[in-house]
Amino acid sequence: MAKFKPAGKKKKDTAPKGGVPCVIFLISGMILFLLLLYAVMKSFSA
Repeated sequence: MAKFKPAGKKKKDTAPKGGVPCVIFLISGMILFLLLLYAVMKSFSA
């Protein structure tokens, strides 16, 4: 029974490291997409 190690510690340490850049990338991508849509709509209205 002493051989068992908690598996949750490894996952909690590695998840934020991979998750934060992914979230930043998604948010920046959404902002760029909205700016592109804004530019297209502005060119159509003018």
